[in-house]
Amino acid sequence: MGMADGKEAELSEVKNLTEMNGCLDDFWAVRHEKVVAWRVWGYEAESFTERLPQMARTFRIATRKSKMAMAQTNRIIGLLKAVAPEHDFVAHEVVSDGCYERFKGDLQTIGGKGAFVKALEHAMLTGEADMAMHSLKDVPGDVPLPEGLCLPCVLQRDDLRDAAVCRTGESLVSLKPGSKVGTSSVRRAAQLKMNFPHLEIVPLRGNADTRVAKVDSGEVDAAILALAGLRRIGLEGRVCDVFEPDVMLPAIGQGVVCVEARDDDPELLALLAKINHPDTMACITAERAMLMKLQGNCHTPIAGYCEITGNRNLRLIAMVSSVDGTEALRARHKMTYDEAVQLGETVADELLAQGAARLLGNA
Repeated sequence: MGMADGKEAELSEVKNLTEMNGCLDDFWAVRHEKVVAWRVWGYEAESFTERLPQMARTFRIATRKSKMAMAQTNRIIGLLKAVAPEHDFVAHEVVSDGCYERFKGDLQTIGGKGAFVKALEHAMLTGEADMAMHSLKDVPGDVPLPEGLCLPCVLQRDDLRDAAVCRTGESLVSLKPGSKVGTSSVRRAAQLKMNFPHLEIVPLRGNADTRVAKVDSGEVDAAILALAGLRRIGLEGRVCDVFEPDVMLPAIGQGVVCVEARDDDPELLALLAKINHPDTMACITAERAMLMKLQGNCHTPIAGYCEITGNRNLRLIAMVSSVDGTEALRARHKMTYDEAVQLGETVADELLAQGAARLLGNA
């Protein structure tokens, strides 16, 4: 049998097995095996894919079960259904063993939010899910992604500012000295100490709606959260103050919802490319390049954001501070649109030259 005959026979086998089994999961399993064989023969996997019939597929999106996570996942599902109505997209809720929810101390001591990210990545690597939804600011930036995974898609960035939630009729600026302001972020805590030294900053755990409830119960007098997140779960009306970046620089990746996927699924990657927002991707590439070089994560007081200027250049503004907010190092640079990685590394180098390693070492 010649090579051409072998290829046609292989295609016929996949079609026959699909019809006989009547199961899409079997189809995709067979398809993956044959793509490997197709590559062995010296042909590109994409050419094999093009020869196969277009079959409906159910894509599973790993997500947490919180109100915020489900709102963000449903947003992704809506965008994907718009570009690929022939496929189904479903949320796959990943439930931890409960240790993180039950833990009442500092979450950073048991892995921080990165622990939740790892649970979703485990679901992809074990085949339970095809992709995972994250708030990008929760995805560790000081280490590479696990082997076999990639970040091919980010949605258009929402408002990147932080906001304060107070009880009705109150505002952060009107709080009396010693009032308790809750946050689980060392970045927010450091900047609050810089700008509002008369307030007591205390740890505050829980989902966004849980933290708002703790304000209402009197556990704290105010809570600081991401404005975009409050909007996603319908709590924007509880905002009493919004902080401009010159008062409180946001976290790296704040306001961005991203999709992580396996890098061996070309069909899914092609779909995700259709909903990816290139400008946001350019900005977060610069931000995360800086984070990687600084070896910073959500447990360190690093802040900053990248924006696109009027003439389509990238501008990155960043800060590294001490945990107690008594010292802050700042840097900003501008480069062309296609120099995102270089921009991030340049800003990191300037911060390191100012002594950032010392501050980060004490974080």
